[in-house]
Amino acid sequence: MAILAKIRQRTLVLILIIGLALFAFVISDVFNNSDNGAKQPSEIGMVNGESIPLRDFQYNVKNIMDQSRGSQSTIQVVNNVWDQQLRNQLIAQQLDELGITIEKDEIWNLIIANPNFTNNPQFQDEAGVFVEGKLREYVNTLEATKNDKNDPTKAAQYQSWLATEEFFINQAKQNLYYNLVKSGSIATVKEGEMAYRLENDKVTFKYVQIPYNTIKDEDVKIKKSDIKNYIDNHKSMFEEKASRDIQYVYFEEKASKADEDDAKAEITKLISGFEAAEDAQGYATERTDTNESVAFVYKNELPTDIAENLFATEVGKVFGPYKVGDLYKISKVLETKQMPDSVKNRHILIRFQGSAGANPDLTKTKEEAKKQADSILAVVKRNKSKFADIAEKMSDDGSKSKGGELGWYSNTTGLTPTYKEYIFGNKVGDMDVVESPFGYHIIEIQDQKNMQKTIKLATITKLVESSEKTLSDLFTTASKFESDASKSDDAFVDIATQNNYKVNPINKIGILDSRISGINTEQRQIVRWAFEDETNVGDIKRFPVSNGFVVAQLTKKHKEGLASVEDASARVIQYLRDDKKAEMIKANNTATTLADLAAANNVQVQTATSLSMSAPIIPGGGEEKKVVGAAFALEEGATSKLIAGTRGVYMIEVVTKTAAPEKDSYLAEMNSLRNQRASTATNSVFNALKSASEIEDNRSIFY
Repeated sequence: MAILAKIRQRTLVLILIIGLALFAFVISDVFNNSDNGAKQPSEIGMVNGESIPLRDFQYNVKNIMDQSRGSQSTIQVVNNVWDQQLRNQLIAQQLDELGITIEKDEIWNLIIANPNFTNNPQFQDEAGVFVEGKLREYVNTLEATKNDKNDPTKAAQYQSWLATEEFFINQAKQNLYYNLVKSGSIATVKEGEMAYRLENDKVTFKYVQIPYNTIKDEDVKIKKSDIKNYIDNHKSMFEEKASRDIQYVYFEEKASKADEDDAKAEITKLISGFEAAEDAQGYATERTDTNESVAFVYKNELPTDIAENLFATEVGKVFGPYKVGDLYKISKVLETKQMPDSVKNRHILIRFQGSAGANPDLTKTKEEAKKQADSILAVVKRNKSKFADIAEKMSDDGSKSKGGELGWYSNTTGLTPTYKEYIFGNKVGDMDVVESPFGYHIIEIQDQKNMQKTIKLATITKLVESSEKTLSDLFTTASKFESDASKSDDAFVDIATQNNYKVNPINKIGILDSRISGINTEQRQIVRWAFEDETNVGDIKRFPVSNGFVVAQLTKKHKEGLASVEDASARVIQYLRDDKKAEMIKANNTATTLADLAAANNVQVQTATSLSMSAPIIPGGGEEKKVVGAAFALEEGATSKLIAGTRGVYMIEVVTKTAAPEKDSYLAEMNSLRNQRASTATNSVFNALKSASEIEDNRSIFY
């Protein structure tokens, strides 16, 4: 009671404390927000006002990342999922607008036609025939047990099935929409005839070409206003997304001379024990940083600087330490042996489920494959003449078409260790079953040549690693550069130059880029920093990366929209320069015949034979559509005026025009043209839908 009384006495104080705590919570949320207090969006994007939920998107990204097992970067998966989700919603919106729906029966028909279900033994009878009822029963069971509190996996299995259904629904919508697009891609018989004419009507003409490079570039003046006018008249060519320019110095983590000396000294201490060890392989395995196979090696497989000395080492003795890459090594010679450097062989490969390169649908177990391989070995040992026939019928690789013949392998050929050990370590005529990651091989050694000395080595390695002192020194160096480079606008390059640091300029980084040239690993952190509103041109920041530090400076911001004159000039100047050169050439030449024009410009009259509009390639001049088009527009014997082409100015004189023979029907050309248009429409419809839609993209906020 006394405690309650005291609480009542301090009610006002408690209210103030609670109020201040709540206020602090709200304020901290405001100030900790990454967007200057603006509320972070709850969706990954919007498509014409329709949300793409963040949670579903993240779930899909995680699933694919788990499946890819590191073969794709995060941003690659994010972009792929985004494109797929965007495609699904754009097409669904189009079908909704048209009032077209996908019925459940259509979805089910797609599911029961899919090999993932029809080939699944779970849904087959004893004869291996797909039974639709078994699949229905499975789905009904999932739905009935989705809320089973005793087995939480049931809910996950049901959600997985719903995701499968969603996939087929989206696939059906896409197929339907693309079929509608294809059906709208038509061509007429007249267009088919035109396509035939463009390909088969021919023209032969004489010509004189005055190349643009006969006028020096410096003699042609291009103004900024010329570039600006060109950009304004070709806006679609110069629409750009927002981007950033940066420059950076990479402070790469490298072991110091002291680190190398320490590693060398450490491995040297093991030499006496290694020589004395009776079980050299076991001794090495316990002490090595990286495992190296104990196998016979040839002199040409060793580094040239140590091969002679290593081969001269006595059996039982240790050679080293010697350095290979980032490793110091010592090697004990265990045995010497005469072996061939080349072997001719053939094989029959029997794969099993899960072996490298096996068909995903293969159900043969490892035990079944071994039993089959042993049976084949017994047959071919009794009668070698059957080897080729059995290989053609039963081998699971491309050599089956050649009766299993693999030809000659040298000792440097990339082979799996077990395969190489067998064919180089046994005699001509030997046959046996050898296991490799690809399955079981029934191998016959057919011939061997160039017998020579090999040595069997056990090796201990010591990795040369950066010490804590080296890493600390690297951090200090990078931090000092970051600090010094921030003192003035020009300090970044000046200080880097003074210290012989390499400055790497990177231009036009996109907001969703993940890799920066010169750095091996993904660097989204640098890209995101460059695009943050708080990051200004000239700002510098140090970033830890997987193998060191990067000190980066933002050097320019490019807004979304038309490219600036400075950014576009490199692309535009060549077009403008050629146009001005064409005007200059025309102004300086008044000749009206090929002979006079050729003489005035010290060039030859040439001939282009049998050109068509579909292949307007002038010998030595490349593709010249305007020139060839002008030739078809002239009468035989007529001479053109000067024509500005792609690589120079031309004058032409038509020699012959040959019309292709009339055809009874142009249906084949019409159908070919229609198929081309349907294919083009299918491939481009996604981009067309995107350009016609309002899309809000928040990927860069979350990834």
